[in-house]
Amino acid sequence: MKTSIEHLPVELWISIFSYLEAHDLLQAFTNLNHYFNQLIASDYLLFHVRLGKTNHNPLEYAIHTYWSNSILNRIVSLQPINQHKTSHIPEFLRWHCTKLNQLKFLKMKLRGREIPTICNILPQLHSLHHISIECVPKQMLLKTILCVDTIRICQLNFLPAVTSIIYESSQMSNIEILYIKYRDDSNNSILNFLLNHMPKLKKLEINSPESYFDSRDSPFAKPLFILLELRTIKIHWSLMYCDPKFFESLHQLMPNLQCFYLDIIYNYLTEDFFNNLVCHWWPTIEKIQQVNIFIKCRRPQITIDNNMQMNVDKFQSTLIAMNDKYNGIVKVIWMEKVFVGYRIIEISICKS
Repeated sequence: MKTSIEHLPVELWISIFSYLEAHDLLQAFTNLNHYFNQLIASDYLLFHVRLGKTNHNPLEYAIHTYWSNSILNRIVSLQPINQHKTSHIPEFLRWHCTKLNQLKFLKMKLRGREIPTICNILPQLHSLHHISIECVPKQMLLKTILCVDTIRICQLNFLPAVTSIIYESSQMSNIEILYIKYRDDSNNSILNFLLNHMPKLKKLEINSPESYFDSRDSPFAKPLFILLELRTIKIHWSLMYCDPKFFESLHQLMPNLQCFYLDIIYNYLTEDFFNNLVCHWWPTIEKIQQVNIFIKCRRPQITIDNNMQMNVDKFQSTLIAMNDKYNGIVKVIWMEKVFVGYRIIEISICKS
């Protein structure tokens, strides 16, 4: 029976320490005794660091003398304490980037004046695998991310763009997973730039629920790129118009797509929407192995006359009949609600 914590296996301590933030770990165990000093100095112990501006973290400041080379070259994760606030991370990277030999995960929120500095730093992070950035999009930042050939996972949270992105570049990225959230992307310049330079993309997630746009102008409406490796796509956005060729174009650009998730708010309920869903979208839905679609649309109750109600009932019956036609492979749920004079229709289509 173990009578002292020092008698626990080294592997167990290394595992326990891997769950602690670097500043907590060093504050609690540095100079505790010789045994723990050896553990902390071990090359097997890697550090996860979070930086902030108002906390009392002794490692808070980028050029603090606490940052020894033995700590810097074992940092594998660097992120802010509060993901939506600026931190000392750009300054930290400016001083120490050449020592971060094992940094694999980097997350930060950038101000515009910090972007040029970060563009100079990123190519020096030779182990960077996963990057997450919140900022106003700039072309120089996007081009730099594409040029870092070690990045495989990219998360971009973009504020409204100030200038448009010109997608002229010969640089192709090795990124395999892209998560992007944006408030505004006029002419889809950002998405077109990224997707046109990510031939190895396997998973794509797009989140733009705050603005309505016309799906005829979506990034999938024109064949600017072909994503042969893409297997999974998730889209969350709002539509003004239901393009009958939306799904057809999508599958042409992503011919090997296996999983499709779509969460949309449709601005105004029309009969054309149901026609497109049943006649134009459905043939492509049949070709994809796994589908999860949630559609929410609305219309003023006063504008729904008897003829329209009959058509809505017809389309509801057609969609619900898919449950029997596909014998449990496809599950369709139709729900209706009325809120302050508006009819809300929610349609869920699941295929597995």
